[in-house]
Amino acid sequence: MTDVYLDRLFRDAGLVELTHLDHGRVWSTWHNDPDSLMLAASRAGDSGNLFTTLNRINPALLGDYLKAQTGKTARTPDACVSRYCRLFFDLDPARPRGQSSTADELAEAATRARGLVAKLAVLGWPEPLLAMSGNGWHVQYRTALPPTPETTAQLRVIYTGLAAEFSDDTVTFDRAVRNPARLCTLYGSVKRKGINHPERPHRQSTCQVPRDWRQVHPRQVAGLANLYVRQTLQEAPGAATRPARPLGVRGQGDYRSLDVVTWFAAHGAYLGPLAGKVHGVVCPWQAEHSTPSPRNGGDSVIFEADDGWPGFACKHSHCAGRDIRDVMNLWGDADAFCAAAFVPMRRAG
Repeated sequence: MTDVYLDRLFRDAGLVELTHLDHGRVWSTWHNDPDSLMLAASRAGDSGNLFTTLNRINPALLGDYLKAQTGKTARTPDACVSRYCRLFFDLDPARPRGQSSTADELAEAATRARGLVAKLAVLGWPEPLLAMSGNGWHVQYRTALPPTPETTAQLRVIYTGLAAEFSDDTVTFDRAVRNPARLCTLYGSVKRKGINHPERPHRQSTCQVPRDWRQVHPRQVAGLANLYVRQTLQEAPGAATRPARPLGVRGQGDYRSLDVVTWFAAHGAYLGPLAGKVHGVVCPWQAEHSTPSPRNGGDSVIFEADDGWPGFACKHSHCAGRDIRDVMNLWGDADAFCAAAFVPMRRAG
């Protein structure tokens, strides 16, 4: 399975760094094909641990960087990564520091990893790679995301949300593995941590590559980030919502086409992007707030539309239950910012 894994990795990433960590010493080499990487890995011997990068490296930027590091130990910096090819999730069982996992601890991490996969499957995410890293479990989703500030913000929200949902005293979801040049276990290699003891042995890592390993669409990544932003707002004190009600908005615009960003900007209430399709705004009812808002508007946000209407949410208690319909009724000019007019559905018959 290692051959299949490396074939897919090189196909997506192009250039891959192999890193050998051994008692604090670091060696890194860069490879354009699986054969040369495996040859270098075989020369590492029977000590230390082997890792690879996961994302696409810009060879020109890397070359310039390495020239400037003459005589120094160097690794691929985040700035030399031109595209995320993998969303890498790492779940490790709690255990004594510097030691390998027991079989029971490893089983706990496996259960948590499968729970994470099940959650994302419900949201329409495709089947990921599952891997036993030696001491924990990894989940890898194929993707194609630019390493932009927007992507960084989305991943920060996602990893924070997943950590809150899947971490406890038994298993930890690692929030720190989201940077572009992150290293991952070379699956098939032995993970050596602490003394090789029957209860806490050194293990050979393994992976299961899906037969149809499809990419997660950027819209799905943004959607998950938006989900956690909404969840954070709903869980904030005073953010209880009122029962469902009729729309209560009359107008000529098709509000699925409402340019909510331009609309808020026209009212001088737009502050800037937060994560994916989530933007910070000045709450139209800010004068009623008992506490000041942060400069980025993180307590009052708008959501760009996916298939339905765009959204609005404010966590202040004075705004509990207010949504985009309340803003429409307050300002009264949403129609002017719709790209299409509302067309009523014709009844059959």
